[in-house]
Order: sequence, then structure tokens, then C-alpha cells
Amino acid sequence: MIRWKGPVIWIGVALLFMGSFYLVNRYVPPQHLGWKRLDTSRPLGLATKAQILRLSLSSSASCMDMARDTIGFESIPADPKPSPEKGNGAGVCGFDIGRVVYGQDDISLTPGEANMQCPLSIGAYLWSREIDQIAQERYGYGLAKIHHIGTYSCRRQNGNSSGLWSEHAFANAWDVSGFELENGHLVTVLAHWDTVDQDAAFLRDIREAACKIFRVTLSPDYNAAHRDHFHVDMGPSSTCR
Repeated sequence: MIRWKGPVIWIGVALLFMGSFYLVNRYVPPQHLGWKRLDTSRPLGLATKAQILRLSLSSSASCMDMARDTIGFESIPADPKPSPEKGNGAGVCGFDIGRVVYGQDDISLTPGEANMQCPLSIGAYLWSREIDQIAQERYGYGLAKIHHIGTYSCRRQNGNSSGLWSEHAFANAWDVSGFELENGHLVTVLAHWDTVDQDAAFLRDIREAACKIFRVTLSPDYNAAHRDHFHVDMGPSSTCR
């Protein structure tokens, strides 16, 4: 007697798996599927952060092509910053390829530019778009300017003289202090994080959006060193606080 029960069950399981994968791959929006390629024209999804991570692990040319083709994203290739010949960061700090980011469409930076590694610049584009949408929903005005403290800085974490190097040492982090709306209203992390009003809610919405994009998002809830800014980066760790 031939026993088919075992093989039939496994064939059924395999067919069920393939059928489920086909349906998910065909009908679930791509921004929710980690194996799909990042498309910056799509809204944020459950897999956006994973798709950016895949982009980070791919060739620099792939990321630079996406950054160059991103509609409304004003940026040009940045001059590389090799490790300094002398000093505390010798042989450590610097970046091989990056972009000078100026802003997006009608959104500018203050100061006017920032050097970023390419995946961080893609994250900055997506985040600024989300902030603009949040601002329009909460205030009826879009985002006009992002006030920032900078990106590339050859230093260790928390300004320590020893220990782990900051992602700023590789142009892989961005510190942002405030958001100026089209009507001139300025919301800053320092002045409005601890208030109980629309501005505080706006800042928390912004942080939640950042957590869907960047590997690390730090706010005043993290520690006193971040009382006046958000820190976002594309480093190897993962934190949202």
C-alpha cells in the first residue's frame, strides 16, 4: 500500500505558502514589504525603514542614483572628507561619498546646507516631506524651514574624549532644533517640547515619523543632552526615544 498522507500534506503546505506569497506580493502596498525596493514617491509604510537599510547595504552608486532622481530634492554630490592626518580622529573620521543637501521643493535648511552620507540624505528627504504633511494637518500651513545644528563633526559620542565614535564623525547623523512654518511660526525642541499645546503634539508627531525612517531617533525624552534638538542617524543600532 502506498501512503500518500505525508507527502500530500507537505505539498499542500508548499502550495499554500506560494499562494499566500503571491497574493501578498501582488496586493499589499510595496511600502509594507521589506523585499521591495524603496520608492521615495510612496508614503511611509511598515517596511520603509527596512527598505532604507537595504539601500544602505547596497552599492553607493545605487543610493546616489536614487538621490539624484528624487523629485524636488535639492542636493549635489559632496566632496569626500577623508580622515584627518592629525588629531584625535586620525584614521577614523570622514566619509567616502555623500551629498550636500539644501532642502526639498519649498523647504529650506537653516543654516543653508548639510553634508550627509547618501542613505541619511534619503531619510532626510522622506522626513521633511512627512513634517510638511503633519504641519499642514495641524496648523493649516506647510513647512518652510528646518533649523539644524549640523551633520558632519569629527567627535565621539556625547563629546567624550574616549569611547565610541559618534555617527556625526561619518556624516551619518543629523541634529535638528526647530521647524519654521510658512506663516513664520517657529516651533523649537527647546521651547516647546515640555509645553502642553499643539506645538508639543506637533513635535511628538515629528518624532514618531522619524522613528519610521531612521535607525536612531533621540529626543529630549532620551537624556538632557538632547533637550534642544532631535538626533537622527543611520548607524548600526536601533533606538526610538
